[in-house]
Amino acid sequence: MTQSNQQALCQGCQAALPIALGYIPVAIAFGMATTAAGFPTWVIVAMSLFIYAGASQFLLFASIMSGASITAVVGLCALLDSRHLLYAPLMKRHLKSSDGMIWIAPLITDEVFATAMAKLKDIDNQKPWLIGLAVVSWVSWWGGTIAGIYGGKLLADYPTMSAVMNFAFVALFVSLSTHAFISEPRFRVALIISAVVAIFCTQYGHGEIALLVAGFAGVLVQLAINRIRR
Repeated sequence: MTQSNQQALCQGCQAALPIALGYIPVAIAFGMATTAAGFPTWVIVAMSLFIYAGASQFLLFASIMSGASITAVVGLCALLDSRHLLYAPLMKRHLKSSDGMIWIAPLITDEVFATAMAKLKDIDNQKPWLIGLAVVSWVSWWGGTIAGIYGGKLLADYPTMSAVMNFAFVALFVSLSTHAFISEPRFRVALIISAVVAIFCTQYGHGEIALLVAGFAGVLVQLAINRIRR
């Protein structure tokens, strides 16, 4: 590898650090939750290695725990991740050359895609940069999952700490949602609608799809608002 490619690879790794810092806590939460539910370690690790889709992994976990059918689980996960079909074609438009980059496509997540679309056009050696970005993000996800697995096993011996951590994960989600509500006024209506839809689904016994339905409701509301504002 030439020096310029090495520099581009390092720059890609550096660009992935903010993504990794966001992935690790969520991956730890996933590892701990699935371990506490009794999932085998190899299944949990395989999910993060090969499925590598945060929201879908939590949806898969929740669906299995709720006793949903295989058809429903596969259908919901496919629907949730259908947006990824657009990522690689859109990124290809910004690549000077796509030779030898097909294997990176499975590693393109929402955050990797957003970072690449913002910075890729200014990168000279795109392939090593994109490799660094995608691989570091991927490693942080399954590395965080492994940390969560062993953390969950340790907490199993301390029921009080386990209960506190379960509350901490909910508190983390609430704090992130509150931050988005305060810092992004344009999304407030969509966030409120999403919350109402999620509560409605939960109250009527559809908690396993509450997150998915609420997310789609929020997106549709925001699209409608954007169209009205135009």
